[in-house]
Amino acid sequence: DSTRARPPQQSLYMRVSMSTHLVGAAAIMAFALGGCNTTATSEYEPVVSLNEIMVYVVDPHSNEIWDAALKPPTTEDSWKQLQHAAVVIASAGNLTRLSGNGPKDQDWVMQGDWSKYSQAVADAGLAALEAVRSRNVSAISKAGDQLTLACINCHREYRLDVPKIWT
Repeated sequence: DSTRARPPQQSLYMRVSMSTHLVGAAAIMAFALGGCNTTATSEYEPVVSLNEIMVYVVDPHSNEIWDAALKPPTTEDSWKQLQHAAVVIASAGNLTRLSGNGPKDQDWVMQGDWSKYSQAVADAGLAALEAVRSRNVSAISKAGDQLTLACINCHREYRLDVPKIWT
């Protein structure tokens, strides 16, 4: 499509840097998935609440995606920052499936639809990531809409004080 900007070629530094990060991430995953000797009593213990994940992780990065639909990135650094935001949103969707340490968090994740709402956030983040990678501002806007709907649907069920602009 001739309307999309083509991403610039990556420098050798960028390719090496990205490769180093990927190798590091793979090592962390291997360690987390069984590369260490843990006992059967090791379990996931949340260290922050779902509310803190939303306020400090999801909210600021969601705003970056929504803002980019109105004012698209113009520099390589601003595209990288938007890519970072999309990765964080996709990851946060999965993170919220694990629960938090807030008073209702354990109950919420046990509900059948909690996983569906978490996946909707992850899917919106992945849609934003694909849009950023292709430098498609229209697709960024659609991913932002998808994220908005994911937020509204979950907040209606689990946080009843949905902002008035969403209802």
